[in-house]
Amino acid sequence: MEQIKIIFFALCSFFGIEDGKIAADKTTVTVFPENKKIEIIQEKLFTVIQTEKDSTFVVEQWDKLLHREERKTSWSKELDSFTVKNLSLTSVKNTIQPHITLVYSNEKELRNMGIWYDAEKNQFSINHIPRHNINTKDGKLIGKYWFFNGDKTFGFIIEPFLQMPEQYQKFKKPLDELLKVNKKE
Repeated sequence: MEQIKIIFFALCSFFGIEDGKIAADKTTVTVFPENKKIEIIQEKLFTVIQTEKDSTFVVEQWDKLLHREERKTSWSKELDSFTVKNLSLTSVKNTIQPHITLVYSNEKELRNMGIWYDAEKNQFSINHIPRHNINTKDGKLIGKYWFFNGDKTFGFIIEPFLQMPEQYQKFKKPLDELLKVNKKE
């Protein structure tokens, strides 16, 4: 079974942007099996800035995402099988919150994101990775996997940066702050 993909919490990976430096502290994933839809909401976007070059690079990545249609920024090849792909950016409590919606035609397409479907048991599953701090009210943790009923909507929250190594924490900067500073310059 594939591990849950970094795509959930690395915003640029949805668009195949190399060396993406924008991540989310918290990601809520909701799967709607009846509509064959998956929604991903990222919260508390941040970046790790060690040099001025990093700062410029992140602002360029953000600009590429923000103006993706004019710049013809395409979705990641991993998402080619999804029939509908949508990204909307909303402001919640003065922070940017990406909301990604994907529609699939077959449950097997979710494997690209690390979500597996067992048709015989009519259940979905994901790997349990302790450092990802996966939390759910809908699933059951059995061994190394979270299992979800295939008949109803289910969701989980991923918070992989709760135990970020100290050497990186000092360079962690909220994306909103970085963008405000760069707007002033």
